[in-house]
Amino acid sequence: MYGIDMKYTVKTLLLKGLSQRTISRELGISRKTVKKYSDEFQNNSVITPTKINRNKILDVVSDDIQTLLSQGLTGVLIQEKLRTDKGVIVSYPTVSRFIKQFKVPEVYIPLIAKPAEEGQVDFGYLGRFIKDGKLVKVWCFSIVLSHSRYSYHCLVTNQNVSTFMQCHIQSFEFFGGVPQTVKIDNLKAGVDIPNFYEATIQQQYAEFLNYYKCYPITCRIRRGQDKGKVESGVKYVKSNFLKRVEHKDFYQLEKDLQHWTDEICNKRLHGTTKKIPIEVFNKSEKQALIPLPAKRYEMFKIERRKVNNYGHISFKNNFYSVPYQYIGKTVTVKITNVLIKVYDDTKEICLHEICEKDGEFITREEHKPPHKQRKSEQEYIQKAIDSGTDTYNFLIKLKEQKPFNWQQIMRGIFNLQNIYSLQIVNSACKRAFLYNTFSYTSVHKICKNNMYEQPFESLSVNIVNGFAHELKKYDNLIKS
Repeated sequence: MYGIDMKYTVKTLLLKGLSQRTISRELGISRKTVKKYSDEFQNNSVITPTKINRNKILDVVSDDIQTLLSQGLTGVLIQEKLRTDKGVIVSYPTVSRFIKQFKVPEVYIPLIAKPAEEGQVDFGYLGRFIKDGKLVKVWCFSIVLSHSRYSYHCLVTNQNVSTFMQCHIQSFEFFGGVPQTVKIDNLKAGVDIPNFYEATIQQQYAEFLNYYKCYPITCRIRRGQDKGKVESGVKYVKSNFLKRVEHKDFYQLEKDLQHWTDEICNKRLHGTTKKIPIEVFNKSEKQALIPLPAKRYEMFKIERRKVNNYGHISFKNNFYSVPYQYIGKTVTVKITNVLIKVYDDTKEICLHEICEKDGEFITREEHKPPHKQRKSEQEYIQKAIDSGTDTYNFLIKLKEQKPFNWQQIMRGIFNLQNIYSLQIVNSACKRAFLYNTFSYTSVHKICKNNMYEQPFESLSVNIVNGFAHELKKYDNLIKS
């Protein structure tokens, strides 16, 4: 242990107050050598200890670790992989320290937005407040215009799709226009499948933004800096607004938040831009916003329904018809306060007004199979005319005698045309008319027994001699 390392050891022991004699004895070197080193120290000689290179336990699997990092695995998963695949038993802190050497610090580039180019959206939890006698969880919805930092805030008690869109509507009307894009976190209310390159936007939310000519942009997962402006806005709400609140009343909190937004938040000197948000907004951003549509977006909720064997879907104790081709299939239902819209994927297949009663079947004739659709009176008349003059005369007389079920009888007579010729049915109607027997049974009997070919015999009454014909002939017309 001679050389520079020995000198460093001697210096250390001298600094601890050990005598030259003791150091000589402990290190096994002569007192003369100890004195020599001591004199060098006193002459300010610089002694640098030799760096001892120690091999780390993970050096042998360094390449494997870099490969796992490139695959996006976390330290926890890498530790598991090393144990199961390589038999390397190390603690998580050891792995965590080792992989730090391979991580390149991320460079953050300031995102400068043009006027009306972007709004950033997020929710922030504020705690529990009393609403209508109940203690409920309360969140703050926040949207910040990235150029001016002008912001809108409101309270919600849930984060579902309809609430999410309603907050957007309120903010757009607060701004008096719409930004070109809305940057959102991967909230379930807005994003079905998170993906940085092309996230799947929740259908109704996408349609909603399209209505306002706005486009959604999603943030990367666990990358709060992608929407840092609204993240800071939410923190500002918690640190500046919430700290002022000394009550638990939800409705008072709404009023307080509105006042704070208008009088403090949007009028303060912004810490980053060093400008006042409302002044920048009025000067350069307000006029650049997309104009609001003439009519507010109609809110609806989406549900899935299976069409029953009657060709109807159920909603709130009532049944609404859909085209018979969809019996047994599952359709999408969009529901507003007054309407039910039924879709096959994106194609609208029918529309109903919501019935306020219970237990009703709301059925449209065109949704029934053609052979079951109720025809109009004019359709019956036209078909009778097309069948022949005698069929038409039969129908007119039938309506007079049987005003409540003449359509059913005529449907039966029209169906006879599938068995007998048009001429035969028309002749049968003529004979039934002459014998004053207006029923489906009589016309069918005449066709079946070829009675339309027999000569007509009067059923008039001979006052002198009584009946001049056999009643059996009349019975034959009406017996089945």
